[in-house]
Amino acid sequence: MSEINSSQLFKIIFELFPQPIFLIKKKKLKIEYCNIETQNLLGKSNELLDGKELKDIFTKDPILIANISDIIKKNGVFVIKDNIKISSFFFEIQCITSEELNNKFFIVLKKVTSEKRTFEKMNYLNDIFSFLSHEINNPISSIKLASDLIKKRYVNVDDELLEIIKSEASRIARLFHNFTFTEVNNISVKKKENIHELIRLCLFKIKQMPNKLNISEEFDPSLPLIEINRDLIIQAFDNIFINAYESSLFDKNSYLKIQTRFVVGESISIPTIKNSIKKNLLKISICNNGIGIPKNLIDKIFLPFYSTKKRGSGIGLFLVKRIIDNHEGTIVFKSQEGVTTAEIILPY
Repeated sequence: MSEINSSQLFKIIFELFPQPIFLIKKKKLKIEYCNIETQNLLGKSNELLDGKELKDIFTKDPILIANISDIIKKNGVFVIKDNIKISSFFFEIQCITSEELNNKFFIVLKKVTSEKRTFEKMNYLNDIFSFLSHEINNPISSIKLASDLIKKRYVNVDDELLEIIKSEASRIARLFHNFTFTEVNNISVKKKENIHELIRLCLFKIKQMPNKLNISEEFDPSLPLIEINRDLIIQAFDNIFINAYESSLFDKNSYLKIQTRFVVGESISIPTIKNSIKKNLLKISICNNGIGIPKNLIDKIFLPFYSTKKRGSGIGLFLVKRIIDNHEGTIVFKSQEGVTTAEIILPY
């Protein structure tokens, strides 16, 4: 049995790599060899790729080529770019250089999972929130000061509206300061709250919208106070009510109905605990007869950055679910026969 020479051994090892990998000549960045994973990804054989320049592969990314040209002057393992799309997949591009490779280097394409891409988007949004949190304090202070001046200078003003302006301005500042996408900070800062008071506060804002809805309340008068984070629960209600408002047909039959009830000792499945447990529950149902949610989309509505609206960010309902989850509750949406219902369950 003949021994395997170094060239054959190199090719065997090269083909064993689970990721697409190129061997590149530093001069003119020409491809010398690609493993089978690379060939499958690009849909071209090694013979067709041999001698091609990298710029012919990454034609839409001249900055990437410039970065590679700069990196190969150094030694080490470098991440050149993440989230580059090739054949409907996203990859992180790694560059491996060494003086011992005789004027050659490796490029490895590492597939980026959807979870990692989402996490990176979250980190980017966290940076934006940190910046906005710092910059938003001055205009918020001006809004609160202007509200106080209006109250002092004018007689015929609506004190309730001015108080809402001030309290909402303060809440914006707190939310920007306390909230990140990777976790809900200060969720432990909870107080006993009247859930009906918070619902009515959010409904008051909906009632000020230009188009009118028939709003009805079916509140259980026996509901006790519940320990929650006031700001975050208001944020959740705001998002749900605004979605209901924006999906309304605004005809004479259009409605938004909120029901609450207290349930003693019912089982609840908590996201962070495997086995369901028996707890007293507070149930809140929010119904509207707007355009509804198609069956094929209802499982996607809580995904981050997913939206059916032209100007939607796809963040609102994702945040709602995070807030309810962090209160050890659950939220589900149902849409049938022209009625969409959001059901929130919070353990008491």
